[in-house]
Amino acid sequence: MKVVDVTKKFSEFVQKTQFSDLPKEVVEQTKDYILDSIGCTMGSYAVPEGVLIAKLAKEFGPLGGGTILPNGQKTSYPGAAYINSKLGNFIDADETLYNYYHVGCVPLYSALHAGEKVGATGKDILTATVLGYEFAYRFCQSYALLTLTESGTEIAKSSGFGFNCIAAAVAAAKILNLDTQGIQNAMGIAGYYTPLPLISKWLYTKPLGIQKYQDMGWFAFVGLISALFSQDGYSGDPCIVDDIGEYSFWKAFGMLEFDFEEMVKGLGEKWGIMEMGIKPYPCCRWFHTPIYLLKKIMKEKGLSPDDIKSITVKVHPAVAKSELFISVGQWHLWEPKDAVHSQYSSSYCLACAAYDIPVGPQWQLPENLTSPKLVEFSKKVTTVKDEKCEEKMINYLKSGQPKGKLMAQVHYTLEVSSNKGQFTESAEYIYGDTYDPEHSLNRDEIIKKFIHNASAVLDKKVMKKVIDSVYNLEQFNDINKFTEIFI
Repeated sequence: MKVVDVTKKFSEFVQKTQFSDLPKEVVEQTKDYILDSIGCTMGSYAVPEGVLIAKLAKEFGPLGGGTILPNGQKTSYPGAAYINSKLGNFIDADETLYNYYHVGCVPLYSALHAGEKVGATGKDILTATVLGYEFAYRFCQSYALLTLTESGTEIAKSSGFGFNCIAAAVAAAKILNLDTQGIQNAMGIAGYYTPLPLISKWLYTKPLGIQKYQDMGWFAFVGLISALFSQDGYSGDPCIVDDIGEYSFWKAFGMLEFDFEEMVKGLGEKWGIMEMGIKPYPCCRWFHTPIYLLKKIMKEKGLSPDDIKSITVKVHPAVAKSELFISVGQWHLWEPKDAVHSQYSSSYCLACAAYDIPVGPQWQLPENLTSPKLVEFSKKVTTVKDEKCEEKMINYLKSGQPKGKLMAQVHYTLEVSSNKGQFTESAEYIYGDTYDPEHSLNRDEIIKKFIHNASAVLDKKVMKKVIDSVYNLEQFNDINKFTEIFI
């Protein structure tokens, strides 16, 4: 059975959903997400590239009420959405969905800066953020990166996160109180601003630029201007995510399959923001379990960095096969040693963990990127494919469950050779995934992460005010009172 009018169905859901419809646990999780996102934005401003990104404000113009959170400067509303969202992703400490998809700060900042424009309430921001995330979650849940064939498996040749343009448009359209047709138009406009799906280009070529795998600032910018265009009567494609066969929107992403029923099934019953992962470490999500296992082994066995002779990391097949990950994994040989490439170097990130470098932007400061002791330690690390992870993914595909959750099927193994013996640890989880109660971050850990990221930019008094305000966001009658904290 085909679902033709997905765009309309989702727009109707967005238009009718109010803050009172959100379960308490969804509201509280969204507050955690908002605090974490703001912390990531602050953390990126603490590294040289983040300051460079913030300077883009001059290109968006000095006039407007959009607040650049790390420095309190004003620019246009879409410009602020661009800069804050791009900063939110830069050190790669931001949210991931099922360990692959980045939704990051996009729904938050498209909603927040639309909210500054119209004086939206805190309840409005929370609701719009949830709804923007909901679109991204459902789109990701519905498509397939990998499928089974008679000869084995088929992998998508390209993929991208451009669906976030529409997610951002959803969030901004909700803030602007557009009707169903207006939301459809905003989604359609944003769809035509979607960038090329270049993640495969990113995975298999080098070096990278500041925009990384995709420009998360662009998504928030596009979403907000698309909603503003729609508000002014600009028409867009009203069936942007509908099932129209070979010409469907998902085809442009290079995906192999798409489940339209999954896109709209059970709207309002299960909320996507409850499925996100909050990162403990500022690096690629696929390294988080090896980092955690190394710290665990070192603590339990009383190992110092000098005790360690070698480390073999068995990782996700996508890492082991990627030209980018392979190259930057040899950190002692890689140039330039910059913040962008450090995020994808298993050897460098494990060196930071081994030497207990404070978790946050410190991992990407120039003095650590070129630190002789960290570079020397990185030589001890070898990264190979974990066969059990590949087996687990294939078994998952055979199970008939939603294929969007494929990358959440993980298995990692860490083998440490040391002066005190040989040690091996394995795990089938990534610490911080909120859908995994045993390994999710609690609120105290999320606040601690925020403080680590924000402390280089904000003083203790302001950080406390931000934390208190986020967890009482529904009490704000005008979100401009919230953004004034950063000025």
